[in-house]
Amino acid sequence: MKAWSAPLSLAEPAPPFDPARAGVIDHPGQLSALRPEVRRVLARDLGIQSLADRICPVERADGSVTLLARVEYVGSDQADALERRLRASGRALSEPARYILPAALLLDLSRESGVAVLAQAGNRTPTALAGVFQDLVEWGVRQGATDLHLNVLSDAAESEVRYTVAGRYVAPERFRHMPTGLLRDVLAVAWMDIQGGNGAVFDPLQEQQGSLLRRVDGQAYTLRWASLAADRGPSVCLRFLPRDAQSRPASLEGLGYRSDQIACFERVLQSEGGALVFAGTVGSGKSTSLATLIRGLPAHRKIITLEEPVEYRIDRAVQNTIGRDLDQQAHGRYAAKLRTLKRSAMTDVLLGEIRDAESGLAFMDLAGSGVNVYTTVHAPSARAIVDRLASDFIAVPRDFLATPGILKLLVYQVLLPRLCPVCAVPAHVAELVRQQPRGGAGYWRQWLDWAGQAWAVDPAMLRLRNPDGCVRCRRAALPELHGYDGRTVAAECLEPGLPGAGKDDGYVPDPRSSAMAHAMEKAVAGQVDPRDIEVRFMAFETLLLRQGRLPAGEAAPCRPGAGR
Repeated sequence: MKAWSAPLSLAEPAPPFDPARAGVIDHPGQLSALRPEVRRVLARDLGIQSLADRICPVERADGSVTLLARVEYVGSDQADALERRLRASGRALSEPARYILPAALLLDLSRESGVAVLAQAGNRTPTALAGVFQDLVEWGVRQGATDLHLNVLSDAAESEVRYTVAGRYVAPERFRHMPTGLLRDVLAVAWMDIQGGNGAVFDPLQEQQGSLLRRVDGQAYTLRWASLAADRGPSVCLRFLPRDAQSRPASLEGLGYRSDQIACFERVLQSEGGALVFAGTVGSGKSTSLATLIRGLPAHRKIITLEEPVEYRIDRAVQNTIGRDLDQQAHGRYAAKLRTLKRSAMTDVLLGEIRDAESGLAFMDLAGSGVNVYTTVHAPSARAIVDRLASDFIAVPRDFLATPGILKLLVYQVLLPRLCPVCAVPAHVAELVRQQPRGGAGYWRQWLDWAGQAWAVDPAMLRLRNPDGCVRCRRAALPELHGYDGRTVAAECLEPGLPGAGKDDGYVPDPRSSAMAHAMEKAVAGQVDPRDIEVRFMAFETLLLRQGRLPAGEAAPCRPGAGR
């Protein structure tokens, strides 16, 4: 029998292990539920502490041994050699003999056991911590997440790992119970790869931003880092930005824009000069739409971008990252770039986002010089874009914005969850599938009536999300997203120079221009759940009240927690 301390031998021939035979454990609850239960970690007994962040052998209550490994190591030569060694020593292996674990759970298991080399935070190797970070990124990308949120809770033993998926802020079971010390160490190691960041090291006590590159399943992603020094600890948000061509939306139509809206884009782009401004809330896809539009410009146009940082790769564009310190109010970065731009013979300039006085000055300089300008701003509607630009925080003068030719097209968009086309449920039979919102069947019938009144549609044409999902849309890791199949744009376009564009139409929806009306068109077509439209815009009941079409006495009383 071989001694426990014998080194692993990779030379002995053996049939390759098929990773498909391995079990999968996604979260601590599944690990605890293993029967026979895990009794102790054997890394120290076997003298393989250096492998603990990749392959961790454990002893079960019946005396058998199981190999717990990260997905990329479950079928590795090291795992094969360890299994041979265990068999040669007379140890029985469990069935299945190997399980795939997330990197964070593997580290946590070692820490909890009290016997592994990773038991103390100081012994966590940068390689192991980088593996945990990569695991967090890979899971998010594979689930279609747009953002990864790492909320360190310094006054608690465990911290939060959340994602934005299909516009929802979700906490997957796989990463629950993340040790606070581990998450803090993971962030410190991840910051080492930051480009254009403010600060040589991760500082939990100050706001930081930058970007880093990661590859997932052969595709490259830029991760845009923004950390907030919150009261309980740093909160880091990482936006996933695909760099490869196959990850990009093919067209504005593919994003969800209507044919007449696309025709509007094409018409205003025929003339030189003026600004095209996309507006929306955080995470509404403004930058994606803007990049898609820019990619469609003719090849004879010279495109230069000024971004903080560059988000999407745009073929043929000369892209520039503007690095600014968050704790300073005045910078020379824009000024230096703008001086050079004037001699660069460009025809089109993408100004990533207007968010403060300095980027507002850059917008004025570019829009006033006669070039085509494309930019984004956070605003709640197309009409509110001018108010936002003229606000004290950005301070673009209203008389400048009113100059003919400065503002060419104003666009507001939202992203709505798209219903699964296979299992979406007709609204008029939703009571049969437990879909009554709020106040039961009576309120549900009233709600359908309000939806029909507000938009002059037959409620029977509306479809709702099926919470049970189907084979096409079910997500084992995110059951709260069953019934959805991606997202789609609802938008409105406003040309300031057209008759009536400056008229205050209040809250009366225009069926051909309102983003809410565009969303309802998609609801009637069975693409969008009308309840998601209420969340993004306003309740149909509220719309009728504002239009004076529903007497206040007929309105339903406000109910605590009445949202979806």
